[in-house]
Amino acid sequence: MQTLWQDLRYGARIAVKDEVNMALRKLCMLTTLAFFLCHPAPLAAQEQLEGYWEGVIAQQGKEVRCKLEFKRQGNELTAVIDIPDLYILRFQLSKVSYNAPNVHFELPLGREPERFAGTLQGGNLSGQYTGRFYQEQPRSATFHFWRQKPKALPYKVEEVSFHNGTVKLAGTLFVPVKKGPHPAVVFFHGSGPQTRESYLRYFAAHFAERGIATLIFDKRGTGASTGEVWYRTGDRFDNLVTDALSGVEFLRRRADIAPKKIGLWGLSQGGWLAPLAAARDKDIAFLMVVSGGGVTPAEQEVYDDEVKLQDKGYAPEQVAEAVALLRLADDVIRGRASWEKFAAARAAAQQKDWFALLDRYPVKLPKEDDTWRAGSAGMDFDPRPLWESTRIPVLAIFGAADKSTPTQESARRIEASLRKANNKDFTIKIFPQADHALLVAAQKGADWDWERPAPGWLELSVKWLQQHTRR
Repeated sequence: MQTLWQDLRYGARIAVKDEVNMALRKLCMLTTLAFFLCHPAPLAAQEQLEGYWEGVIAQQGKEVRCKLEFKRQGNELTAVIDIPDLYILRFQLSKVSYNAPNVHFELPLGREPERFAGTLQGGNLSGQYTGRFYQEQPRSATFHFWRQKPKALPYKVEEVSFHNGTVKLAGTLFVPVKKGPHPAVVFFHGSGPQTRESYLRYFAAHFAERGIATLIFDKRGTGASTGEVWYRTGDRFDNLVTDALSGVEFLRRRADIAPKKIGLWGLSQGGWLAPLAAARDKDIAFLMVVSGGGVTPAEQEVYDDEVKLQDKGYAPEQVAEAVALLRLADDVIRGRASWEKFAAARAAAQQKDWFALLDRYPVKLPKEDDTWRAGSAGMDFDPRPLWESTRIPVLAIFGAADKSTPTQESARRIEASLRKANNKDFTIKIFPQADHALLVAAQKGADWDWERPAPGWLELSVKWLQQHTRR
């Protein structure tokens, strides 16, 4: 019995010891788990998203090339994207997140952002894209990116600033790395509150890669430039011209720029500004204008709405009625028609379906808006007298499918004016099926595709520019 009792006591001690050991093991496991929960593995243990990537957005066998670069600054993850076929270069991405393996980022472009959601696995970044890329209808596609080593750029990028009176213009200068001095181009924007973080960056880099220095800058009152807020001053041509000419003077003072080989490039509204600037600075070496500079701003505004209604299928008499309202609004600004007459016509037009499609400026502006008292100097600006005195080399490029600028009439007027000036060195080229941005859309009935730059237009620009700066 004693032996049995001893055995039981021994067994009990063993059992208690086992329970204690088990409890200690559980406590150790819980402590270890708590440590890792409170001290997660560093990002280095995950696949790294930071770095340079190249890839495509694809749908139905059609692809558009893209490049991405992710960087981490402290706890913040940032990224930029390049889409060369859409003139997108180092556009800043928003809402960039990486919660392994999930990746999300957005590209703010229009009224809605372009969205990318995917995963990073095995060194591949892939997922789903949804967005518009400037188009009316949304679309979806897949994307796939892979790591690449970035190539050294043939140009350097310098953040600069220059002044026009008390206004500070913030810009970016692209200078080829090869030995200078280099020919240069100063860029004019299109209309609106535009900064250098736009299509201008793509064109500036495109020329710099081919040996031409380029200067882009934020319009006064936008971005990092000072001056009155843009919407208070509108696009006053005098200000915009002197701003760009201040950029020209800034370049002329640099040892790496050839002062006699500085020209101007302008898209849309810039097509009016470039010849105006050249008339004021006789040392401008050449002009390059794209999709503008032939008709008056008033004519161009009316054309834009007229084509829009035609494309929507409105009958000719409806389009004519809308055009008459637009011209009446312009006459109010000119002082040729009363506000009361226009207000009555607008009230009647607001009952028509087509009225909602008209641009806000000027026909939908309230009576209190300063536009109605601004006078017609800006809207009736006629560039023909400027072209008639232009004798430096000119390259004018248009798209046959431009719905913002009347291409044929613009090209005809510029050509006639340059011939009147006895200009012996000008080239005017109209690219078939190209729009205001010189992009060509996929044709009806074709497989789904992206817009693409009109074949040959960038090549023509570079070749012409190189030929006229080697002299």
